[in-house]
Amino acid sequence: MKLRYILKSLWMPAALLAALGAVMGAWKLLHTAPPLEPLPSTAASPLYEAGDKTMTVYVKAVAAEDGKLVNQAATIRESKDRVNQMKQALLAYLDGPRTGRAQVPVPEGTALNEFYLTPTGSAVADLSLAQVERDKVGFYQEALFVRCLIDTLTGNFFEIKQVKILVDGQDQPTLFGHYALGTSEAAMPATVNGNSQF
Repeated sequence: MKLRYILKSLWMPAALLAALGAVMGAWKLLHTAPPLEPLPSTAASPLYEAGDKTMTVYVKAVAAEDGKLVNQAATIRESKDRVNQMKQALLAYLDGPRTGRAQVPVPEGTALNEFYLTPTGSAVADLSLAQVERDKVGFYQEALFVRCLIDTLTGNFFEIKQVKILVDGQDQPTLFGHYALGTSEAAMPATVNGNSQF
């Protein structure tokens, strides 16, 4: 009888010690495990899925031999989301060739912050120009950059009726101090020296 009482009285402290050991082990595991990676936000989600087919879009570029505007083929993915296709085309323009027979008139360091399409067909391209050496961009390059950006978007996507360019989310009168931006730029053929290039 005494032995049974002794074993019963020892069971309670042993159970408490086991519970305390489990709590201490869990605490140690939680504080030594590597932190969980945050889930990706929708803003950082990919513009296409791995199985999406490729498609060709045309970015506006300047021919090196005569300075005329030409269509330069670029390959993007046929995302199910049309706006993601538009964003890919804009990125293809911004990252286009700066050497060779046809060059995009994009100032080095120009980056895309965000792109979206309004229900009325206005494409909004929010650019970052912080890395651009502004004193190296003249009126002609600024005007060509804006015109070719607009023509790249409107020439590939019938849904886009006009384009609005923002700088770091803000309306600006110019990008680099030369070419006056309107509230939005409608699609129309660009001309150089009075001759239509399209």
